[in-house]
Amino acid sequence: MIAAAACSLSGCMSYGETVIYQLYQTNADRCVQNETDACVAMLQSSCEAPARVCTDYVPQFQTQASRQLSQKCRASDEASCRALDTVACDNGDSAVCARLGVEYAKLYASCKAGDASECESLSLSVWPKTQTDLAINACKNGDAIACRVASSSASAMKVNVDRNAQFAMF
Repeated sequence: MIAAAACSLSGCMSYGETVIYQLYQTNADRCVQNETDACVAMLQSSCEAPARVCTDYVPQFQTQASRQLSQKCRASDEASCRALDTVACDNGDSAVCARLGVEYAKLYASCKAGDASECESLSLSVWPKTQTDLAINACKNGDAIACRVASSSASAMKVNVDRNAQFAMF
């Protein structure tokens, strides 16, 4: 049986809020297990509704993800550093975006030339939304390399809840 609301000592969440919470919790769990794509998905998500899930829980999840990536990046974890760069680019850092665009182009060219390790790096890396969108469009046009990038970037769920969202109680 599915409960209509999730309750704790601080109150109840509607079914809709509970679903949003569970999506964030899934990404948070994956992030803690060193899946950088889940950390990035959480940091790329937005939750702006005046609901407890957005005001109390989501900021905690995002802070935890950012802290984890920062700590791992300082410890020279390349994937975590790239994840932070991806978020910086998505937040408008044009210098980081330009650097990631050049890196993507180099990996893509090497992959297209037959370098299997570069294909693997390209598809396993986390890319900014602009690169991911380009890959999705190129995939629709039959680009197999771009399809690998598009597929891998879709493995974590990005959640966006606008400020006008309504969560009915059932």
